[in-house]
Amino acid sequence: MTIAHQYVSTRIGFTAGVTSASITWNSGTLVFPKVITNVGSGYNPSDGVFTAPRAGVYVFFVNVQSYNSNIVLVDIVLNGATKVRTLAYSTSGHGYNEAGPNLAVLSLQTGDRVWVKHYSGQGYYTHSDGPITTFSGFLI
Repeated sequence: MTIAHQYVSTRIGFTAGVTSASITWNSGTLVFPKVITNVGSGYNPSDGVFTAPRAGVYVFFVNVQSYNSNIVLVDIVLNGATKVRTLAYSTSGHGYNEAGPNLAVLSLQTGDRVWVKHYSGQGYYTHSDGPITTFSGFLI
């Protein structure tokens, strides 16, 4: 007996990062143009939006690194609705370039859109050869 159908992968996952820092970024979607992996092609590096290729439960993770002693807050949003928020905040004398990580487990329908948007503050820090400010997601 032979199997006549073609195997279709159900794996979906991406990691993307920013490769240059910004001291002034303070509105809109945070676009992560450097794609590390994009299995299933759900992430669009041009606009920073992940579009679910299929329904399921997904995990999303963001890390925003503050620029010097700036404060920056970003949200993981689903179809425009904030799901979780992260804060990178450095107090005087405490240091610089603080991390603001957060994670969300979200149930998505095919075509749902998830992205990272500005909430408050400004700027982010990263490295060009190994991004620190990153956005990732995968189907579980």
